Amino acid sequence: MTLVQSFWSALASNQLLAGGVGTVAFGAAMYLLRAAPQKLLEFFERTLWTKVYVESLSNEYRDVDGFIEKRRLNFFSRSLEVKDGAIKTGFGGGWGVYDGVLFKYSKTKSPQQITPMETIAISFLTRDKSLVDRFLRDSAPEEHRNSIAVTLYSAGGSEGALRRRKRGLDTVFVDAAIKERLVSRLRWFMGAEDWHASRGIPWKLGVILHGPPGTGKTSLIHALASDLGFDIKYIKSLHGLGAAFRSGAKNDLFVIEDMDAIASGLKRDSDDDGDTGRLAASMRGSPLHEILNAMDGMQTPDGLKFIVTTNHIDKLDPAIIRPGRIDDVIEIGPLSIESARAMFKAFYGRDGIGAYEPHTGAQLQQMFSTLSAEQAEAALGSR
Repeated sequence: MTLVQSFWSALASNQLLAGGVGTVAFGAAMYLLRAAPQKLLEFFERTLWTKVYVESLSNEYRDVDGFIEKRRLNFFSRSLEVKDGAIKTGFGGGWGVYDGVLFKYSKTKSPQQITPMETIAISFLTRDKSLVDRFLRDSAPEEHRNSIAVTLYSAGGSEGALRRRKRGLDTVFVDAAIKERLVSRLRWFMGAEDWHASRGIPWKLGVILHGPPGTGKTSLIHALASDLGFDIKYIKSLHGLGAAFRSGAKNDLFVIEDMDAIASGLKRDSDDDGDTGRLAASMRGSPLHEILNAMDGMQTPDGLKFIVTTNHIDKLDPAIIRPGRIDDVIEIGPLSIESARAMFKAFYGRDGIGAYEPHTGAQLQQMFSTLSAEQAEAALGSR
């Protein structure tokens, strides 16, 4: 008698064993019947749909939130909320149609964060990734297409984003040679990955703009980002600088304004200006070694570009501004007479200014915004 025959003979003569085997077989069959549809759905989810997640801290969240509301199918969802003075898609799920393609969405909130995080998950019934790209592009309102995104970073990470209208370089009154120097350096850097790699040089760019208040440092950065198509990641705190840098994308320009002020707690026990100098026990600022290694160290990501501004470059630790960590140090001072005359013409529509002593752009802007052309010329000539 074979083993199989022996098994069936024992099963036929033992009702308890037969009942147990039958129960197990029935349970297995029911499990398969229940699991098969779910597995089938998961298979179709992976093979037929393209999914994208948009988080509330991203630049695109508000745009996508409003865009879905215009294209969702009301029959499947009546959940709404009022946000930013407008009706937006409420929490939960629903369906919609974009460019003839069905999509489903789910909007959720995670209360575990310090600032509650919202997430929109959208699944498109297509394998065409370009449709998702078009969806995200079309979701941006017309006014946003003429703006740049400014994402704010504090010690706790991203604080969300705001938008600033693009600004032309011709509206920033900084000496032309400085503008040309920065534009050419940044444009060259964007295409210089192979150049750096072939020479074993880290592919990153750090620039310091320094000079008195009101000389146009912030305005110049705004215009550079607008002209070159960059979004700005604005560093409010040096804590977590490395993590902020690692979050950057190809078109992100990091900006650290007034570094002498936000790094004022950085002190050394000795006069050693090497990277290994110790910090005073009473230090209130960010760890110096983190800042140094974020700017030029093992954790510096490829393609990083950042601009630091300061009114008092002499107050910065020498290790921060050494060559290699900072690639270009540019002083922006009061306007030359040529730049002042260009600014005068932009405000008054005619040539002007004879006698002139150097003024900052902010001083001239205040003067040209409150005085007539004749009064401004007289005021400048009398000084």
